[in-house]
Amino acid sequence: MKRTKSKRIRLVGTEDRIGMIYDVLKALVNYGINIVTMEVNPFICINIEWDEKRSWQDFRTYMISQVKELTDVIEIDLMGYEKKERELNAVINNINEGIIAVDSKGNITYFNRKAQEMFDMDAYDTTDRHINKIIPYGVFNMDIDLHDRNNVELNLFEGKKRISMLMNVRIIKNEEGAITGALIILNKMEEVRQMIQSVSGPSMIDFEDIIGQSQALKNAITLARSVAPSNSTIMLRGESGTGKELFARAIHMSSRRSKYPFVAINCAAVPDSLLESEFFGYEKGSFTGAVTSGKQGLFEMATGGTLFLDEIGDLSTRLQAKLLRVLQEQKVRRIGGKQEIPIDTRIVCATNKNLEKMIEEKTFREDLYYRLNVIPIYIPPLRERREDIPTLVGHMIKTLGKDIGKSHLEVTKEALTELMFYDWPGNVRELQNVIERALLLAKDKIDVNHLMIGRNSIQAGGVKPETSEYECSLPVDLPRVLKKIENEYLKRACQKYKSSREIARALGISHTTVIKKMKQYEIFV
Repeated sequence: MKRTKSKRIRLVGTEDRIGMIYDVLKALVNYGINIVTMEVNPFICINIEWDEKRSWQDFRTYMISQVKELTDVIEIDLMGYEKKERELNAVINNINEGIIAVDSKGNITYFNRKAQEMFDMDAYDTTDRHINKIIPYGVFNMDIDLHDRNNVELNLFEGKKRISMLMNVRIIKNEEGAITGALIILNKMEEVRQMIQSVSGPSMIDFEDIIGQSQALKNAITLARSVAPSNSTIMLRGESGTGKELFARAIHMSSRRSKYPFVAINCAAVPDSLLESEFFGYEKGSFTGAVTSGKQGLFEMATGGTLFLDEIGDLSTRLQAKLLRVLQEQKVRRIGGKQEIPIDTRIVCATNKNLEKMIEEKTFREDLYYRLNVIPIYIPPLRERREDIPTLVGHMIKTLGKDIGKSHLEVTKEALTELMFYDWPGNVRELQNVIERALLLAKDKIDVNHLMIGRNSIQAGGVKPETSEYECSLPVDLPRVLKKIENEYLKRACQKYKSSREIARALGISHTTVIKKMKQYEIFV
């Protein structure tokens, strides 16, 4: 019995003449060699069946003697087309998308390794396999879908298991423009979300980025850091502007879900009529104006990651009931949908409202409250951590002043005192606005006159609107203006503080000077 194997050879020294290939083939036939494949561009290369009992040297000598233009016959590892095919397969099998090629009738002609894993296909079986055995007829059909399609959501069910993908279709045409097949490109939705997260997700905010050394803030950070790795629901409590979303992002980035999406929604900013579709998504054709391909809800988008529900106290009681069911069942059903979609989403919510009082008033569900309030974290307002103000101001000047070339500006002692003793109803957000305005107004240093603190920013700057001479008009009676400013600040300090020593600290002067000025301006408390 013959022991044969494939041997690939290249004929060296051949010239381009009519009959050359015929002479080579004739010599092989006469030698009793079977040809498997052959290519002639740019060299004559042949894959032959080789009997191991043959002498390679005798064969080489024979071929050179039969074809006069030959100078040598050498053995090669791969034919040219085989090398290109292997390189192409290496590329296609190592990309992250599943790729399936079909002919004009929808029969599968090729699929890469990723598609094989997605659909558990036999790597060697493409015979009698139609694309609609994998992708439902209603989603893709070669008889109808004779055009490219982009970002089609594809939901497949294997028993109770749901597989969600994003499908793109590219139609293949020949030189005459006739459709010969299609290329179907598939991405797992989970991987798409991770890609979006890596490109446009939240900035890498960690607890180290939360500025402040006060004990009240340290306590909140310590608690948040300790519970971040868990899957427990977290309720962030605190006034507006205290940095609740900053905490939520830091919790997400410190959790095991940090590689997955962080999705945030302000429940007070979206109309109640739209909030349900934002939360749960909808199927195509569910209502007038719906996107024809349907839409994922926030719970689906945040699968594997964190969903941040800001201003949860503004949620209507109707949606509170639906949210409670989702939290209990860990499943969502899109508007107009029939299938329940399993979710794996961590909930972090925030509110500046008194939920306990809302429960008494029947405007917030008590059962939902206990679902959400698993780990409450209180974020202190700025007035409860005044010692953090100098550090915050320095940080804001560096960051906000960078773009306008004023990151080097210093704050006068008087201005810093004014910042320290203001109540900050808008908290850190208000402080940031004040510093941004001050940077735009100041030239060499930030003084009291640049702060413009309070709701009436003109009066808060130290002068009433009618005091136009203070704004810039010259000539001006400077002693009179200075006395007016001094009188204004002294009155404000006297209204706010009880003793002359407190007033003195707020104004940066001695308490004896305070008493003297109060007598001068006839201010009595």
